[in-house]
Amino acid sequence: MFYAAEAILLTKDLKFSSHKSVISLFGEHFVKGGIFPSELGRDLSKAFDERLTGDYSFKSIITREMAEKAIKRAEKFTKGIKEYLIKEGYK
Repeated sequence: MFYAAEAILLTKDLKFSSHKSVISLFGEHFVKGGIFPSELGRDLSKAFDERLTGDYSFKSIITREMAEKAIKRAEKFTKGIKEYLIKEGYK
């Protein structure tokens, strides 16, 4: 999801320096701009939070159900990005 978000930001020549800035810029330019629903912005943010928890939390437990939900959100997110890029003439 992160790389898809980076790719779409580059279509607007937006510069970013961290995961948080990618999430923020995606929300500002693509969600608040009305291109994508707010749900996709929340999904991107949630994926980042879950990744941090999984990587750095002392007592992190990721269940199969949580992982399956994350995969579905990622598939939906990347599908939306891909459709937008195709519609805008990017390949």
